[in-house]
Formats: sequence, C-alpha cells, structure tokens
Amino acid sequence: MADTTFFSWMSYRPHILFHASGDQNDVGHYLPDEKIYRFVFDLWHTSVDDIVAYHQQWKSLRPQHRLFHVVNEFTIGRQVAARGVPVVYAHQNCLLDETVFNIHFDVVRTFDAVYNGRMAEFKRHELLTDVPNSLIIGGIVTWDDSQERFDEVKRMLPHATFTHGEDNQHLISEEVACALSSARVGVCLSAVEGGMYAATEYLLCGLPVVSTPSLGGRDAWFDPRFTRVVPPRPDAVAAAVQELIDLDLDPRFVRNETMSRMVEHRRVFCDAVQEIYLAEEIGRDFTRDFYTNFRNKGGNWRYSKDVLEGFNPA
Repeated sequence: MADTTFFSWMSYRPHILFHASGDQNDVGHYLPDEKIYRFVFDLWHTSVDDIVAYHQQWKSLRPQHRLFHVVNEFTIGRQVAARGVPVVYAHQNCLLDETVFNIHFDVVRTFDAVYNGRMAEFKRHELLTDVPNSLIIGGIVTWDDSQERFDEVKRMLPHATFTHGEDNQHLISEEVACALSSARVGVCLSAVEGGMYAATEYLLCGLPVVSTPSLGGRDAWFDPRFTRVVPPRPDAVAAAVQELIDLDLDPRFVRNETMSRMVEHRRVFCDAVQEIYLAEEIGRDFTRDFYTNFRNKGGNWRYSKDVLEGFNPA
C-alpha cells in the first residue's frame, strides 16, 4: 500500500488539491511545478518541526506550489504559523458525512460501550477489560491490521462481541453507523494517533465518549457535558462508561452540539479556499462548491500516480 494515498481535487480552476502528507508516496511527486494550491493534512500526530520541514522540502521541490497545512491540534497550528508556514485550523473530522453518521432510533442500544478501531497495539483494546458488555468493530480488513493482535484482543476480551467474526469482512460506513447506534458510549483508547474519525463518528451518532489523554487532536470535539477523559486504566475507563450511561443523555443533544462545532470548522476551511478564489478572480462561492461535491472524509484512498487524472496543465 506504499503507493497509495488519500486525496481529492477540490477545484480544477484554479488547481486546488486536498491530500494527506506522505514520504515517497506523496502525491506531490507526481505533480508538475506550476501553480497548484495544496491543502495538506497529516494522518498521524506530527510535530511542529516535521510540518515545517515538510513545507520547506516542497517549497524546494516544487517552487510554484502553494501549500497550506490543515491541522487538527490548535496549539500545533499556532506554533507552525509562528514559524511562517500557512496554517488552517480546520479539523479533518469536519469532513465526515453527517447524513451517514446519524442517530438510528430504531436500533436498540444493547452494548455498554463500542470501540471502532483497527487491530493494532496502539489502539490499546486491553483498557476495555473491565467493561463487561462491549462491541468491537474491526478485524483483519486493511494491510495494517494484525492477525496476531486480533487473536490477542479476542483472548483479552472474552465477553465482548466482535463485528468481524471472520477475517476480511468489510463494513461500509452506513453499517458502521448502525453498529455504533447499538451502544451507549463510544471509547477512544490510544495515546497517540491522528484526528481519529471514530471519535467524531460516535458523537454524530449521539454517543457520549470516554477517552484517554491523547495526542492527535480528537479532543477538539470533546465537551465536558458528554465526554470524559480518564487515566489509561481499565477501572477508570469502566467507571467513566458507567457514569455516562447513568446520565442518560439525549443523543440528539450530543449530536447537535457536535454539529455546531463541525459547521464552524467547515466555515474556516471554506473561508481559506474562498480567499484563493478571490485572489484568482474566480467568480464562485466555494461553500456552494463544497456542499455540491461533498464526499465523506473529503476524498478517497487512491494510487498516488492517479492524481493527474482530470488534471489540465495551465
């Protein structure tokens, strides 16, 4: 999978590309050196120094490109901006499709907690050992899922229910949303990762959230009225899950408050692109373009070399 990355063209006139950063597989390697606006986000928590180094590297490799770094963590963004790098603080999760991740009132909430995460050690499934009735979404689906880890998680959580009883089962987003609605609380247990789409998917489906302290930016969506951040201990996670269950929160309240934050992050993102439209004297409203061409997460995983499909050089 080293030759794939996440990207989409937001505009061909002017050329505006939204994509994940990469190394050898970065889509920038396949682009000509002409004026292309690139909105770059990181799939993993990235240091200020690394973001600045990435920016400087591409200024050297493609002098005509205009890079904007879309960050999930406000403090990271502020420090990057202080070093002269253009930054847009618009969390990647604002690009989730709220019509897909919605409350399913017809689904009975039979599980105390749900964890949607791939089978990798950094996800720390073991912190769910004190939650007696949990749903685990994830199995051997992508190249970075580990069969050894999957087997280990099933041994650690003998009372859990697994959506992926068999390997290579794939759930589409609508099926994930339905599964989330069968639980009362969503959990986020990693110490470090990226923006963690699942954290916001829980909230859009009306689930309160229990999280451990983390780097990567998922806490941008947390509200103390319906989230708890607890030490990385099984007893602390279980206690917080039970506390949120006992609060019996209205899922519509959780979703509506999350949507308010999502709209604000989208506004920041759209305003940044609209400034390019104005500078290029493009008589269009990017907010309208954004919603007309909207797709879940803002793009797709594709072969990096395919970035030139539909591209017309200036």
